[in-house]
Amino acid sequence: MIVHVQGVERLCASIGHVRAGKLLDDFYTRLCTIARKNDAVERIGDRKFAILLNGMRNQGHVSLAAQKIERLARETGSKYGDQLNLNTTIGIALCPLHGEEAAELMRLAEIASLDGRCRSESVCFFEEKAAQKLFMDWSLEQRLDNALQSGDLQLHYQPKICLRTGKIVGAEALMRWHEPEIGQISPDIFIDLAESTGQIVDLTQFAIQSACRELADWQNLLPNLSVAVNITPSIIQSREIVDVLESATNIWGVSPSALTLEVTENALMEDREASHEILSQIREFGSRISIDDFGTGYSSFAYLKEIPADELKIDRSFVMGMLNDTGDYKIVEHSIAIAKSFGLCVVAEGIESAAMLEELRKLGCDHAQGYFIGEPTRAVDFEAFCQKAQTEGRAKE
Repeated sequence: MIVHVQGVERLCASIGHVRAGKLLDDFYTRLCTIARKNDAVERIGDRKFAILLNGMRNQGHVSLAAQKIERLARETGSKYGDQLNLNTTIGIALCPLHGEEAAELMRLAEIASLDGRCRSESVCFFEEKAAQKLFMDWSLEQRLDNALQSGDLQLHYQPKICLRTGKIVGAEALMRWHEPEIGQISPDIFIDLAESTGQIVDLTQFAIQSACRELADWQNLLPNLSVAVNITPSIIQSREIVDVLESATNIWGVSPSALTLEVTENALMEDREASHEILSQIREFGSRISIDDFGTGYSSFAYLKEIPADELKIDRSFVMGMLNDTGDYKIVEHSIAIAKSFGLCVVAEGIESAAMLEELRKLGCDHAQGYFIGEPTRAVDFEAFCQKAQTEGRAKE
């Protein structure tokens, strides 16, 4: 097994480098003391230790040994301060189940330790599927960096219409990634990856810059068009987002009001005070805020009055079921009524039929989007879609 001591930097800041070094030395000595006659303990770095346990009868006994090491780490830390925790992640590979050579077992235990840190688990056995995912994530991280530079990332735009007039009033920008060797990669995969690696900042800048560039091209065709860009929880906590907005709108000569930032209600609940402050700054800059996926989180209707927002988007799962499920219909109906009482514009997503549009129109919903109206397309195709809609609209007049 590999025992990795976490948070050494914080440890040094708390008790100093010299005492932290002594603590780790003490922990190593204690590990050697509790080792059985046929076990082996080696220090393979300032904060990492390799332990060979011989004669373990089953995986349960190995787990008990790992728990004993965790207790030893806590006891060692408590000697240096009442509130001091020595946290460890233990990666385990078994012989002959996972490998037989010492070097191979060490490598697999290291992978298990990395997997444990990624999953916030203190004890982690090697798993082939988890290892494959780790390697894929490392590969995708580098590929994602390359995609930002090579143009493999694109924004596709899904139209949003006004239910009162039927005219296109906006679009949601949705990021798409076609990797040359792998093919199309789901946003659920690469957005989560970018969040965990910090690449989400670059992705957000790319999305806002791209949206502003397209808006600049569309100003003559659709002067009042608004484009919505999704932002993730970590971006909501970043005070740099307003600077990013200001830079992009200045470069492309776009009005801040042409941009809407969509954020899920769950993201807002992570740190209400901080997120509300950032949202207020975005609105003061002149851009709009939309609460995305409303109804799927754990906030209450009463919470709506506190959120600095302009728009509420009812989640597609309720809209798509509203004609066949009384519960979904009531959720949509009440969401529209409550949002309107707070002065919020209401958008329904997931429209799949004319009947849905008509029912939402009766309920007083403002805007709608979905595949029945138009699917997400490249910027050039979205522009053609808008031109066709305008031509057909003038012909009807």
